[in-house]
Amino acid sequence: MTQQQWEAIEQTLSGLSAPEMWEVANRILKSIRTESPSVDRTAKQHEALTQLCRLVDTMPTAEHGDGLTNRDHDRLIYTR
Repeated sequence: MTQQQWEAIEQTLSGLSAPEMWEVANRILKSIRTESPSVDRTAKQHEALTQLCRLVDTMPTAEHGDGLTNRDHDRLIYTR
């Protein structure tokens, strides 16, 4: 948010009574609680990242044992 937007909110809030501020606070809390799909999305993304990391961990990191480098393998696979 921009500074002007914050100032507009603060100006609006300063003119409210205590019960009106209470209502604003409750509405904000309610809107935050209903935004749970973004939390679910974040959890799904975290799980997908965790699975990807597990998959990467299973990939071989040592040399192939045939005396060729990774560059040699790439040349064999991707060039004709």
